Amino acid sequence: MKRWLELPFRLLLMVAGFIFVFNLPALLGIGETLTFNLEPFWNSVKGNLQELTRIDDTSYISLFDEQNFTESYRYTMTIFCYSLLTVMGTGMLAAMLVQLMPKKISRVLKQGINFFEGVPDLMVIFLIQFFVIVLYRETGLKFLQLYGVFGAKPYVVPVVTVSFLPAMLLSQFLIKVLEEEVVKDYIQYSRAKGLSPLRILIIHMLRNIFPLFIMQLRTSIWIILSNIFLIEFMFNLPGFTKVLQLVTLRGGGFLGLVICLLLFILPLLVMEFLSLIAIKTVNRKESASI
Repeated sequence: MKRWLELPFRLLLMVAGFIFVFNLPALLGIGETLTFNLEPFWNSVKGNLQELTRIDDTSYISLFDEQNFTESYRYTMTIFCYSLLTVMGTGMLAAMLVQLMPKKISRVLKQGINFFEGVPDLMVIFLIQFFVIVLYRETGLKFLQLYGVFGAKPYVVPVVTVSFLPAMLLSQFLIKVLEEEVVKDYIQYSRAKGLSPLRILIIHMLRNIFPLFIMQLRTSIWIILSNIFLIEFMFNLPGFTKVLQLVTLRGGGFLGLVICLLLFILPLLVMEFLSLIAIKTVNRKESASI
């Protein structure tokens, strides 16, 4: 029973966090001195709670229809899914190459990953923009769509930009975990039996680190979602960010805003549930080994 109550409890904490953050300006009075205004803050919180109980209030639905809610959400989630697959594939491939390559090449690969991991997201965005624009100006080739204007829905540039940093972070994590795994006794035993490094890596090591891989994806999804919000705003993409801006700026109500935020972080909620299962799997393995 506790397992099924944990996720709804986290959901309630998220909504409580939304309420606190949205009403923080009402709590803090910033002037010559910092003051706390508890009464306006509490009145604002009560107003938000009353809005959440008025399920029949559909003032935000007209704003959803105006921005083509379903199509915008589908476009954003498509970018998210492609980005997540890119991050998972790139991270796993990079970690496997580091494990299988000779030490000198592995060292160079790790140095490259460490270098690119430190590159800011905005620099990646500007470099990709610069590359596409210069390529078009010099050669006339326009095979990549940058901006979501005149009904265009670019995919390649947003996916590459969104997935770059989380792919580097996931690669670093997997490399570190595999390096810790490779010194364990069962790996030495497998090598003594004459198993090939590739077989040991795929059949044994990757299977054993899979729960840790799932748990690390939570961080990757956080970064992907925040990058999607930034990219859709900067590239003027017709995604879910426009719906969120419309509800915020044109009075869609607190209920509409909470619905938008929960839908936006829905992939994270799903991954939280999978992570709970993964954590319990890891705990069972540790208990069995003890």
